[in-house]
Amino acid sequence: MTTGYCTLEDVRRALQKSSLPGDLSQDKQLAVDAIVSQSRWLERTYKRHWYAPTGADILDEATEIDIPTAPRTRDDEHDISSHGAMVHGASERDRSRRRKNSDALLESGPRYERRRHDRRDSKQEIRIAIGEPEALEPPVDETVPAYTRIRLDRKDVDAINELHVINGDGGYDDWVAEDDYDGGAGLTHRGEDYWGRVNNDGISELYLNVHAMDDEIASLSKAVYIDWDYGREGISRTARRAVALFAGAEFTEEIGTQIPDNAKLYNVETKAEEMRNRAEKLLEPDAEVP
Repeated sequence: MTTGYCTLEDVRRALQKSSLPGDLSQDKQLAVDAIVSQSRWLERTYKRHWYAPTGADILDEATEIDIPTAPRTRDDEHDISSHGAMVHGASERDRSRRRKNSDALLESGPRYERRRHDRRDSKQEIRIAIGEPEALEPPVDETVPAYTRIRLDRKDVDAINELHVINGDGGYDDWVAEDDYDGGAGLTHRGEDYWGRVNNDGISELYLNVHAMDDEIASLSKAVYIDWDYGREGISRTARRAVALFAGAEFTEEIGTQIPDNAKLYNVETKAEEMRNRAEKLLEPDAEVP
């Protein structure tokens, strides 16, 4: 797949600005490979995918590179967050003294009975992000949502295609497919059974209403599977220039290895490092958000 966030012309311009040969015709595939690898690195590092809308200028300029024109899809597995701390001693095994020849091993002592009646179900161990933690304590008012939060692994959630949440039998219910649940991506779905929120800088989080879950879900581990789309419309100038500079540096170093003159090779390596430094400055936190 030759998908990337810049064109060969972008790389050519970056090379020319660095006073390096800008003719890519002899090693076009090498430049294409550099664009693809650096685009993939940028998405994974910054957790964001860009795509060009219909009619964007970059689509007219692209010849050897497929510019993304739609969001991408992921299929992820998540745990449901529980409380971060345990009461001291609560996770230890019960220990009690037994006298020799005692028949106490056949009995259920008072400590066992107390723990059996005080045992909390798995829903009460869920960490609540929006709402009162007491919302899961009896008596439960299920008309007031109590949301637990899952941080998604990419920014800019665009759509939730499937949402499989564990039930009391250990199976999974698809909250998107079933009519008993409502929700979707975007702030307009707040207050429903599930909704995907895009926070500052595109950070995406999934909120699940704990009241919509089974009363005694089987596990909090590997409890949610989500198929979802993500992406930001419009390939920013920052992202486009950064990929072109990184790809130009990679291309330059590959070509430089073919130069027999050590002095020329040293100059090429220096120019490549300068291009990388410029790309990194573009992506600094206090620079324009890509």
